[in-house]
Amino acid sequence: MYNLRHFFYLDDNVQLPQQMVNWRISALRIILVTMLSICVVILLHNLHALNDTKNTQNLQVALSLTTILAALLCLSQKFYQLCAHALLLVIIAAAISINLFTPALQVAQIGSIFTYVTPIIALLLIGQKTASCYAILNLVPLYFIFQDLSTSVLNAQNEVLNNANYYVHCLVFFFFNICIPLAVWRTSLAANRLHKQFQKHTKLLEKQKNLYRKFFQKAYSAIILVNEEQQIVEANQKAKQLLNLYHHPLPCPISHVLNAALDHTTKLYKVNNAIVQIDAQEHHEKSLSAWYLSDASEQFYLQQQFKALGAQHHQTKYFNTHVNLPNTTWLTEQIDTAIQGGEPFAIAIADNQNLQMLEHGITAEQRKLLYKHINKLFEHYPQAGSSVAYLGSGRIGFIAQHSESLLTVAKHWQNNLDFWVKLGELQYHAKYAISLAAYPQHGYSAERLIKNAVQACELRQSNSLCSIFDFSIKKQRLARHEMALLLEKALEQDELEIYLQGKHFSCSRLIGFEALARWNCKLLGFVPAGEFIAIAEEFGLIEMLTQHIIRKLCQTLSRYPELPIPVAVNVSAQDLEQDDFATQIKTHLSDHRLSPSAIELELTEYSIANDRAHTLMQLKSLSQHGVKIAIDDFGTGYSNIARLIEYPITRLKFDRSLLDRIDSDRNQHALLSGMVKICAEMGIAALAEGVETPIQRDALASLGMQEFQGYLYSKPQPIEQVLSEFVNEIQSGLRTY
Repeated sequence: MYNLRHFFYLDDNVQLPQQMVNWRISALRIILVTMLSICVVILLHNLHALNDTKNTQNLQVALSLTTILAALLCLSQKFYQLCAHALLLVIIAAAISINLFTPALQVAQIGSIFTYVTPIIALLLIGQKTASCYAILNLVPLYFIFQDLSTSVLNAQNEVLNNANYYVHCLVFFFFNICIPLAVWRTSLAANRLHKQFQKHTKLLEKQKNLYRKFFQKAYSAIILVNEEQQIVEANQKAKQLLNLYHHPLPCPISHVLNAALDHTTKLYKVNNAIVQIDAQEHHEKSLSAWYLSDASEQFYLQQQFKALGAQHHQTKYFNTHVNLPNTTWLTEQIDTAIQGGEPFAIAIADNQNLQMLEHGITAEQRKLLYKHINKLFEHYPQAGSSVAYLGSGRIGFIAQHSESLLTVAKHWQNNLDFWVKLGELQYHAKYAISLAAYPQHGYSAERLIKNAVQACELRQSNSLCSIFDFSIKKQRLARHEMALLLEKALEQDELEIYLQGKHFSCSRLIGFEALARWNCKLLGFVPAGEFIAIAEEFGLIEMLTQHIIRKLCQTLSRYPELPIPVAVNVSAQDLEQDDFATQIKTHLSDHRLSPSAIELELTEYSIANDRAHTLMQLKSLSQHGVKIAIDDFGTGYSNIARLIEYPITRLKFDRSLLDRIDSDRNQHALLSGMVKICAEMGIAALAEGVETPIQRDALASLGMQEFQGYLYSKPQPIEQVLSEFVNEIQSGLRTY
């Protein structure tokens, strides 16, 4: 039974090659089997009647049809289309053969009648177009029947078959009551099964639709469904609340809800008092897409605050508010631009020869008036490639175009910058000495040109007002080279000492120390830290210096395991460039059995300005190990808070230059206030350096600053003295942590 079901493909779930449909092959095989049965019966009947009639034409036709139908049955699966068309042609050929070789008119008309079923078979097996063609073709046999025509080519007797009527009725009955009904039954069976599957899938889709609606309405995100006409056709509860869709019946144009974007580069829209962001757009259908929305108000306003603070910090980066002139950073970029132009130029540095009066004899407002006059003075001289920049300590710098000798240019500018000006009620004599370094003969970079111009300025004779950089000046560097040799020897012989300066809360409670290197040279005497650190950076000793200080600090801290607060040590940009810097720090801590929280690394903004990827990798490695990272002298470099947040920073130390006029300058007050608030939001401690007076401390505390360092609280002292006193106070109960 199973073999018959499998042969006739009565199960629709059987997979067939070439994506054929089961029921079509099943119907084809049913028709072929039934027709083959009819042909076998006719063949046997003709064999039995062969002795009486001696007519072999009917036998030959029956044998041929039997053979062809058997072949089509074998090929019906692999060559379905070919077999279906061949079956239709066989029926027509059989009808023609009956008309040609059967003299009895009643039997001959059977062939014409059989052709009438070809449209039904074509509709079942192939399709509508083929069925239409056979229906039109059937007009020919219909004409023959109406005209009572016989196409028999034999001159036989009118009645060869004695039982022609019985023969006709049997064939018609068998073909139209068994063959065709079976094929139609198989087709209807497939249709019923398909209908049941469709109903089942419809119920499943309805369940999925209900489930989708449930999740859509209860989704955490605000979601709207938008059609191809840009209309909102559906929105969940969160979207209705966010977009206030209660007053907009759906569907409604999305332009009525989301107006013009706030920024073409972002998908931010203002809806009432909220800022809505389109997080994602998913196209589920050709005419329907899901938009995921979120309330970006807090993020948007925080970004606006960042931009405002960034603009203020940008001004601080390029502009000196004390004199209302650009600063060294601005001049450096102007020089870089001039270098890209390729034309020769000179860097001029002008030193004020009346510096004592400038710094102590006039007010801040009078000082601004002086530099305002100087700035206007430069506007009248086209020889200056750009406006003047303030370099500090009464020193200004600018780019000077020259077509004459450098000495002539220097004298020209010395004359231009020798004038009297009225500053309020005061008559002030501004007199400047000029020093020059030219591009390209004196350097190919902005830093080198400025450095050479400064050297020319510092080595200028006291009785001269003009000086030009000369490479012979580099001989003066011998002294610096000798100092570098002495420093290297001092590191080898452990001559450097470590001093500590405390970091405090506003209530004076200690929260940590900063390690400061001190060098008392046997030949040179006391050398300031800023001087020998600059020597170390210039002559490649800074890494050796940093590692020496860290190693010595760890040795000392290992003797005070009771110390509950960290000690910070300064790290330079050159240290971070070393591939094994993080590994060396971890080794020092491990060798002296110190917790990673025992030390804190302080970096300047310049340290993270270059190779960001490498620096970030080093700092993340140390932070994950437990070492705390701080930024020292913030406000003097090139970074801003938004960029520094990328790094694992726990403390931001604000440079004293940002605090000088906090009590009188509203812009500086607002800038610092915003930075402190952002630090608090980001979980970064904010510390003010250089606090020397209670007025400064109180003003900073009013902004939210809680950590302070400066002479108001403590001065640097030898490390052993500080730590021993501190630990003794803890052990005696005078300090609690």
